[in-house]
Amino acid sequence: MLPDFNRLRVFFHVHEARSVSAAAAALHVTQSAVSQSLAKLEDELKAQLFVRRHRAVVPTAAGEALFAVVAPFVAGLQERVGQIHRARHELAGTLQIGAPVEFGAHRLPEVLAGFARVHPGVRFSLRLGHPSEIVPLLEEGRLDLGFADLFEGPGSAERRLAGFEVAEVMEEALVLVAAAGHEAATLAGSRAFARLSGQRFVDYHASAPAVRGWFRHHFGRVPPRLEPALAVESVQAVIAATSHGMGFGVVPAHTVARALAAGELVAVTTRKRALTNRISLVRLLDRVPSRLERTFVAFVTQALGKRAGG
Repeated sequence: MLPDFNRLRVFFHVHEARSVSAAAAALHVTQSAVSQSLAKLEDELKAQLFVRRHRAVVPTAAGEALFAVVAPFVAGLQERVGQIHRARHELAGTLQIGAPVEFGAHRLPEVLAGFARVHPGVRFSLRLGHPSEIVPLLEEGRLDLGFADLFEGPGSAERRLAGFEVAEVMEEALVLVAAAGHEAATLAGSRAFARLSGQRFVDYHASAPAVRGWFRHHFGRVPPRLEPALAVESVQAVIAATSHGMGFGVVPAHTVARALAAGELVAVTTRKRALTNRISLVRLLDRVPSRLERTFVAFVTQALGKRAGG
């Protein structure tokens, strides 16, 4: 049978202060009440917990053994109560976030740092990966929210994300590029679907979502056999591979502006406007967001919205 918890609380304070009077002051009770609680606790346990020495009390072996159990419990309880209190008055806790590799590595950390400066009690766990990896983690409840690259036109991605709330937070123009010499040798200026579809490509995933999205946007169809010569989850790696003539790759326009201006890379354009990559926030529809999540979503939407297209 468990001892009375109020008596254990009294015992804890007496052991901490090594004084009945000091414990009484801390608990806002009389010394007599403290002495009575200790006597009842000792009677419950059938063991002496303290030896009285002048104005101090010294724990017995049984008292030390009991304190070794009670102290961690009290410390943990105080910490948890503090967390509950802080949660009501200030944001605290850990946000589990998933994001595409490039966006998560280069865009998101600045936003997280800005949020942490305003809310220092918040911690983050960031998982980087393709949407095909992030979305299942959201479904399993292992992530609170995620970000996804949506290369294709409106509607197609949302159909794949049935059951999720998809909200665009920023967008950037995407261009198909290749080394100037490689483009000249393989396309010779042609922008015909047949000529383009027979080229080698570099993409971020083996399923070539970026290149497929580019073809679907500009031609309304995708080459029947589209297997990237290199799949690598890094914009800089795609740029480097295309610069060395490995093939054509789809990258954010702002990342290759200087290389295009210098003539090192060539952008393959059509009469249509550039394909847009929509960085979108993805959350389960039936999940009730916490106050922390709602505050973060508002913050990140504003922060990224200022740089949309950048």
